[in-house]
Amino acid sequence: MAYGIKETMLAKLYIELLNLPKEGKDALKLLNYRTPTGARGDAGDFATIAYFVLKPRCSQKGSLTVQQVNDVLDAVASNNSAKRKDLVKKSLLQLVTQSSALEQKWLIRMILKDLKLGFSQQTVFSVFHSDAAELHNVTTDLERVCRQLHDPLVGLSDISITLFAAFKPMLAAIANIDRIEKDMRHQSFYIETKLDGERMQMHRGGDRYEFFSRNGFTYTQQFGASPREGSLTPFIHGAFKADVQVCILDGEMMAYNPSTQTFMQKGNKFDIKRMVEESDLQTCFCVFDVLMVNNKKLGHETLRKRHEILSSVFTPIPGRIEIVQKTQAHTKKEVIDALNEAIDKREEGIMVKQPLSIYKPDKRGEGWLKIKPEYVNGLMDELDVLIVGGYWGKGSRGGMMSHFLCAVAEPPGPGEEPSVFHTLCRVGSGYTMKELYDLGLKLAKHWKPFHKKAPPSGLLCGTEKPEVYIEPCYSVIVQIKAAEIVPSDMYRTGCTLRFPRIERIREDKDWRACMTLDGLEQLRGRAAGKLASKHLDVGAEDAPREKKRKAAPKARRAVGIIERSKAPDLSNVSRVADVFEDVEFCVMSGTDAHPKPELESRVAELGGYVVQNPGPDTYCVLAGAENIRVRNVISSGKHDVVRPEWLLECVRHRSCVPWQPRDMVHMCPSTRQRFAREYDRYGDSYFADTDRRQLEEAFSRIQSPGPQTPADMAPVIADLEGRYFWDPPALSALRHHTVYVDLFAVVGDPATEIRGTRLAAAAWELRFHGARVVSHLAEGVSHVIVGEDRSRLADFKAFRRTLKRKFKILQGAWVTDSIDRCELQDEAPYLL
Repeated sequence: MAYGIKETMLAKLYIELLNLPKEGKDALKLLNYRTPTGARGDAGDFATIAYFVLKPRCSQKGSLTVQQVNDVLDAVASNNSAKRKDLVKKSLLQLVTQSSALEQKWLIRMILKDLKLGFSQQTVFSVFHSDAAELHNVTTDLERVCRQLHDPLVGLSDISITLFAAFKPMLAAIANIDRIEKDMRHQSFYIETKLDGERMQMHRGGDRYEFFSRNGFTYTQQFGASPREGSLTPFIHGAFKADVQVCILDGEMMAYNPSTQTFMQKGNKFDIKRMVEESDLQTCFCVFDVLMVNNKKLGHETLRKRHEILSSVFTPIPGRIEIVQKTQAHTKKEVIDALNEAIDKREEGIMVKQPLSIYKPDKRGEGWLKIKPEYVNGLMDELDVLIVGGYWGKGSRGGMMSHFLCAVAEPPGPGEEPSVFHTLCRVGSGYTMKELYDLGLKLAKHWKPFHKKAPPSGLLCGTEKPEVYIEPCYSVIVQIKAAEIVPSDMYRTGCTLRFPRIERIREDKDWRACMTLDGLEQLRGRAAGKLASKHLDVGAEDAPREKKRKAAPKARRAVGIIERSKAPDLSNVSRVADVFEDVEFCVMSGTDAHPKPELESRVAELGGYVVQNPGPDTYCVLAGAENIRVRNVISSGKHDVVRPEWLLECVRHRSCVPWQPRDMVHMCPSTRQRFAREYDRYGDSYFADTDRRQLEEAFSRIQSPGPQTPADMAPVIADLEGRYFWDPPALSALRHHTVYVDLFAVVGDPATEIRGTRLAAAAWELRFHGARVVSHLAEGVSHVIVGEDRSRLADFKAFRRTLKRKFKILQGAWVTDSIDRCELQDEAPYLL
């Protein structure tokens, strides 16, 4: 069962359910479970850390039965796959309130699928039955293993492929082009395009369909269990020949763009397993094998015979269900030509198959080979990027860095060195354990905790943040090989690398020589993001990969300090007063009239001293202009940020002038509390007399909030209901929906007017249950409700294609059924 929940998501859910302070000790333990603490040696073991957090907060003895636990886990899996986070929280809340900490420790391990028993499933299988491991590898069905092999004396002589039972598909091994003719036994072979989608098997029995992934997970609900539902089945059911009622097909599920009549690559921003009929792209099943037709099993037939049978199973429908085309070849040159053509077409690679091979579930190779450009030396562009962050490992890598965050540099000015870095990718493969250990020793003393609210000024991140970071001058460049550059919001560059791995550590390169943003953009534009832009020569020998060799290290340049981080020379400044004697200031920016060096001199004149980075003893930060360093200080919330005018006023009076609201760019919590006691929300003092200028400033801060409409209050009400109600109130089921009801009716037609009245009633029902019903169709509408009059359906769909956020078009029965059953109904059966 796929729960789809990992440690970080569990940590956030537990923090919310237990109402832990987000910056509190226990919350940080859960979020940073991989960070070594040295206390119990449990770094990387989330379940153990969660146990100690839960122990003082949970009952000593749980009250759930085994059946109830199974029901909760089933609910977690189904609701998470449906992206119903609120219902996942509700299921976990049941575990928190009705289970002991020890029970939850093992339930967490079940959800994470890592029981840490000290032995693998293979050990259990070997004791249970000699054929157990083989049957499970093929079917991925533990219940089937237990039922068929419960008697040790009963052997499994023939593991067969069964209708509506998932099995692990046959896989391809990586080919060596130089040996391709030998591997194909010097006989003819097939070449196919390697499709970049999701491996999927389709089982059909009459009007019943089921779809399984390569790991045995079911996606039937997504693609359609019958000809009346799903993003695929309704469009392909009529393609099957009349005499074919039962079949099992193996292929690749692809996303097809009907506008360009091309297949989308997986690197683009879409998820084929979550596409719906309303999407701009459409689901297409590309079939390359058939394993059963009308209950006749074909696994032991040759590939040539299966291909002949496949052509008689269905009639292809372009963009919906197609047969993967193959060409017959004999020589290595034809393979190289096919690979070069795939590179030109920006395809993932090619497949090479033996016509006489039989289908062997869960076997790799056995007559099937794959060739990608990244498997061949010299065809890929490689990137020299800088390690800027790290992540603690778990399991065998617990207590050490296992993954690294890499970045490219902003192009520095002439004669300058790079000082700002944009994150690009996270990488955790390609090295040996010894290389990882040696790299860990090299960088260990330079890692610093990464604080999301106060990130280092020179490191720009997207949504992906490291657990620790390293100053560039102490880091190393790594050479990375990847398949392509793809769009991504997780990294500051706006893109990332697909399938990245470290090829070698560039000891021969100084940290300043890492790739820049300009170099990345050139590489990205050269071949539409594909990093395979070179052809393989026909005469080239594709020797096995060489072992990585460390180049002789060059003499490293002296480590320096970035110019802006150097302390100013204030030795020549004469002190004129002791107003700020031994008080620490950080001047981050000045104004046009009073630049940063001048302000630092003014601090020194009054007896203070200047630091370049604020610390625990810093009195305040002075900022005349907002830049990224100032924004980082503000986001940290640890320091007061004050305008330079306050300092200049102190200089004029040669005394420390009390802060007033107009002086403040940002206040830390303690200062904000003090101001709240002395000033109202508009900056007018409760105690001190005011003058005309101060009064005008206070009036300028008063802004009319404007009228509060029900639409403005809906998100607030929904948040309160979600936070404080155990079960969502029945009258708020539609609170998050913005609905347009098609009340258009033909005047003078009594039947149409009656149907219009029914829709009008549905509109009132929607409002009554929390939905926002709008009178005009526009961006932001989530659902359109249509009655029996479907004359405007084509117009709605045409308008939908112009929007960024696509609304769903549903029958009016969805509203009435949801309200009658007091629960939102699955939208799929009501889609139009």
